[in-house]
Amino acid sequence: MTIRELYEFAIERGMQLDPRGPDELARQMEAVRAEYENLDGVERRLFDTERFSNPFGDTRIACGDADTTVERLICGIDIDGTEVLLADSLRRGDRPVDLVLAHHASAIGGGIGSRLETIWPQVRMLTDFGVPEHLAHKLVRPSSEGDQRSHNLKVTQVAEALSLPLMTIHSPADAYLFREGARVLEEERPQTVGDLVDICDSWPEVGWLIERGKGTEVAVGDKRDPLGRTYHAFYGGWNPTPAVFEALCDAGCGTLWVLATSEALNEVAKRRNVSVVVVPHYPADNLGLNMLLDDAMDRFSDFDVIETSNFHRHDRRGAA
Repeated sequence: MTIRELYEFAIERGMQLDPRGPDELARQMEAVRAEYENLDGVERRLFDTERFSNPFGDTRIACGDADTTVERLICGIDIDGTEVLLADSLRRGDRPVDLVLAHHASAIGGGIGSRLETIWPQVRMLTDFGVPEHLAHKLVRPSSEGDQRSHNLKVTQVAEALSLPLMTIHSPADAYLFREGARVLEEERPQTVGDLVDICDSWPEVGWLIERGKGTEVAVGDKRDPLGRTYHAFYGGWNPTPAVFEALCDAGCGTLWVLATSEALNEVAKRRNVSVVVVPHYPADNLGLNMLLDDAMDRFSDFDVIETSNFHRHDRRGAA
C-alpha cells in the first residue's frame, strides 16, 4: 500500500459512509470546480484544488512523496513536532516509519482545507432528525464562515526537514464512528441512559481508557432515565451549538450523545429535560480510526501501526 492508496481509500470510504451520500458529494466537488473557473490572479493561486477530488476539508497529505510504500506508520490523534521526532527516532533504530498519520488536522499546515466542508454534513444530520431544512441551514451557516485553514507550518516543516511523510485523516474516520453510533441505536436498541453508557464502556477503545481512570459519563440526567430519541453528534467536526441543540430538543431529542460537552450545552439540556451522555473523545476517535485501518488492511495488506498521542490500536477484525 502506498500513501496515495491509503489517502484515496480514506476518501472513497468516507464518501460511502457520509450521511449525504456519494452523489451529493460529487455535486459538491463539481460546484467547487466551477467556483475555481471563475477566479483569477491571487485568488486562483490560493485556491485549494484538492477540493476537486476530495470533499473532506480535513483529510490531506500535508507533505511527503505520495508514492511511498507504507509498511509501518505511526498514528496519533493530535500530532505535533514531538511525534514527528519520535517517528524519526524509531526510523533510526530498528522500527522504520514510513508515514506519520494524524487524526485532528487543525494544527497542521497543509493538513486542513475548508471548515465549510467539515461542518456542512451537520445540516443533513439535523434534517434527518427532524429539524426543518431552512432552519438547519441558518443554524449551521455561521459556524462555517471564514478561512479556517491552518497556516501554521511548524509541524509540517519538521516533517519536511526529516523527510517524513505526514497525512491527516479526520472526517472519513469519524464517518465510521457515525455509522457505528447509528448501528448501536438501531440494532442494540438501548432503552435507558445506563444502557447506552454500558455499551460505550464495552468498546475496547473506551476500555483502554477505563483502565487509566476514565469512562463514559452522564453529564446531564440519570442512568435510570429513558433514552428517548437519541442524537449522536459524532460527525461534522464540532458539537452542536446551543442554538442547534435547542432545535434538536424541539424535534424531540431525549438524549444528546456526544464526545464532549460544555456548560452552555448542559444548561440547555437541564432546561429542556434532556440527557447528555459523553463518550470519551479520544477513544471514540480511536474507534473510527481502527475501523478505517482494519478496512485498509483488508483492501491492501496488513501493516504495522505504532500508537502515540492518545491513539490505541485495536484490531476489530478479531485479533487482539
